[in-house]
Parts: sequence; structure tokens; C-alpha cells
Amino acid sequence: MSSFNKNLRISVEMDNERKELEETSKKNGSSVNRPAEMQSAEQIAKTEKVKELEHKKLMDERFENQIAVLVDVADDMSRDYELEIKKGHFEVMCPYPEIIRIYENVKEMLAERGWHEQTHIYSQQIKHYRDKLEKDEKLRELEAQKAQKQHEYETMHKVDDLNLMESILDSLDMEDRVLDFEEKKQAQIDESEEILKIINEAERKAREYDHTIKGGQILKHNCPYEEIITIYKEAKRRFVSIGWNVEASNLTNSIRFYQKKLKQDKKLREFEEKKRRKNH
Repeated sequence: MSSFNKNLRISVEMDNERKELEETSKKNGSSVNRPAEMQSAEQIAKTEKVKELEHKKLMDERFENQIAVLVDVADDMSRDYELEIKKGHFEVMCPYPEIIRIYENVKEMLAERGWHEQTHIYSQQIKHYRDKLEKDEKLRELEAQKAQKQHEYETMHKVDDLNLMESILDSLDMEDRVLDFEEKKQAQIDESEEILKIINEAERKAREYDHTIKGGQILKHNCPYEEIITIYKEAKRRFVSIGWNVEASNLTNSIRFYQKKLKQDKKLREFEEKKRRKNH
């Protein structure tokens, strides 16, 4: 049964319960809004049934929204990556393993809720992205071979330049060059360790927040994604400053990921706020 049919069934049951409650009230000459102690046992039971169905519908809508947020994030990651690959930007990190983890999480959430029919959809998505991951790995292998051949070709034409550079370097004081190299290398290592520390701290905050809002209390917690985006941008800048351009480029994907999550988080908060106002 689809989530739409589930909610439709619940709405029909709620309408039927309300109608039966009103009919019972008319026969007994009483009002639905009279205090509970003045209603018959049957009226009280029907009122509680309506409340229970309303609560279930609200929980289902909230759950569906959580699933939609995760699916949107996965779709955006896939679309952005495939656009970059079409442009020949193979330095971008492949998001397929992360997308597979997202769909596995969605499938587990559906199974825990008892929506087993829908898990088949995400089983197909998982298979689809595993196939795409396999093709991506083969494509990257081919691109690496092409790059290697291009490098070998360029190397052949730079032999004279390299020989000239080696002659110049040999004329320098070897000891000074070694000491300068070691100092710079150690400075890069120290800086990279500090960068990794702030990245790990950002990921810890993201995991804690994601775990916390699974309980459906998102409005009670502050979203850390803006802070995490700032941390990743600073980490990227620092990687560039020490010449670690590949690592800096890899962080671009993480920044985009959390920008998408921030956007979805805002949508989810708006949804929860509307629900809260409606219930009050």
C-alpha cells in the first residue's frame, strides 16, 4: 500500500468515526463537545479513536517528509556529480557510495515502520546505483590510463627542460635545500593535521544532529549545517594555502552536500512549524 493510500484510508476512517460519533450524540441528545464525564462509554471510545487516527496521520506525514528530504539530497548529489563528469571534471569525488548508504537507510526506516511494500522501490534504487558505481570505476580507470599516456608523452618532450633544471639545482647548496624542504614538509603535515581535526569535529556535529532529529523534535534543536559549511570552506582555503589542491577540491563536494542538507532542513522546519500551529 502506498503512503498516499495509507493516509487516504486513515482520513476515511476518521470521517466515519466522526459521523458515527455525531449520530450517537444526536440520539442521546448530547453534544460531541460536552465534558468526557458526561458522555457515554461508547462516545468516549469513538472520540479517542478519532484522536488516535489523527495522531497516526500526522506521524505518517512527518515520516514521509523525512524520507522525501533524504531522497531529494540523494537525487541532487547524483545530478550534480553527473553534470561535472560530463564536463570532464574527474577530480570530483564520486557520491554513489554515499547515495547507496542513504537509500539503505531509507529502506531500513521503511521496514522498521512496517511499510514493507515500499522497500522494494529502494532495493531497486540501491541496485541501480551499485551498477552506476561499477561503471564509474571503469570510466575512471580508463581516464587514468589516458592521463598516464598523456603524461608520458609530455615527459618525452620535457627532457631537455628537466636536465636544465637539474643542472641549476645541482649548483645550489644541497644541505640548505634539504633543510628547507624538510621544514616546509613538516609545516604542511602539522597544518593538515589541524585541518583534519576541525573536519572531524564538523562531521561529529552533523552525526549528532541527524541522530537527534530522527525522534521528530527538530524544532527543539539548532541546525549546525551553516556552521559546518563555514568550517569546510575554511578547511578548503587552508588546504590550498599549503598546496594540497586535490584535497581542497574534494571538499567542494562536501560543501555542496551540506548546502543541500541545509536547504532541506529549512523546508522540514517550515513543515513542522505549520503542523505545530495547526495543532494549537
